Amino acid sequence: MLDQLISEPFLGFEPEALKFFKSLSNPKYNNKEWFDKNRDTYESFIKEPMRHLIDSLAPEISKIDKNIVVNYKSIFRINRDIRFSKVKTPYKSFSSAAFCFDTVKSAELPHFYFHFSPEEFIFAGGQYSKDPDNLKKIRAAINKNFKEYKSIVTNKKFVKAFRKVQGESLSKLPRGYENIDPEKSDPLLIASLKLKQFYVFSGYKPDVVLNENLIDMIVDNIKLVYDFTKFLHLAIK
Repeated sequence: MLDQLISEPFLGFEPEALKFFKSLSNPKYNNKEWFDKNRDTYESFIKEPMRHLIDSLAPEISKIDKNIVVNYKSIFRINRDIRFSKVKTPYKSFSSAAFCFDTVKSAELPHFYFHFSPEEFIFAGGQYSKDPDNLKKIRAAINKNFKEYKSIVTNKKFVKAFRKVQGESLSKLPRGYENIDPEKSDPLLIASLKLKQFYVFSGYKPDVVLNENLIDMIVDNIKLVYDFTKFLHLAIK
């Protein structure tokens, strides 16, 4: 409570934030020496306002669902994990955050996500991970509660904002669903059961981060994708 009382309001990122990431996207500057020389810029124009954004989002997202966890741990580190990555530059050229139900962000769980870079602002929601156990549970939930799932992903506002559910797909129905006749079943059910990921996203121009209206944009997107992400969350819970 005290943190909320003394936290600074989010007024938007400054253009310097986008300029910083523009430089960092150049391999010539994406190194520890350059980053250390420009650390004050990162702290002042990205790290601090990102925290102010999270402070401002927390009470608004709590109004949607108090079980969505929003705090400073929602913010991803700028350091890139290069151990298993083809990209070996040490720093990301974007800033991002994610929110899960009941726990701090986890790449393995359904979540709400956003990032901004010099090229774009992206909001996304759903299950990006292809964890096999969670995938089995999601498919089972869709098959059992298909009417509910269909009503969510064909909702007019949902479709207008995100078009359709995205993700890698199998070429044929997965094990356990071979007896479903594609010719006699809803095409959406067949397509959904083949998916290995279940997510949606929308993209915006990067300058949307330069004013306080970014808060409303993120909150509005969470409301639009809430039922979808909650369905996935309950499926694997």
